[in-house]
Amino acid sequence: TAMQAIGPASIEALVSVVYADVPVGLHPVARRSLLAHLLKLQADGRARVDAEVWALMH
Repeated sequence: TAMQAIGPASIEALVSVVYADVPVGLHPVARRSLLAHLLKLQADGRARVDAEVWALMH
């Protein structure tokens, strides 16, 4: 996954990696989608956020 590849990162950094092949104009929509996934991972105890930096839990 992108988080495993680049480590802890902001949503903006993750969007630029995960959606590199998507036109920049669509990145705001991609950001919302990614945030939904990150919040689900957080609810499941698989990710955490600190000062807007997301990381996977080990």
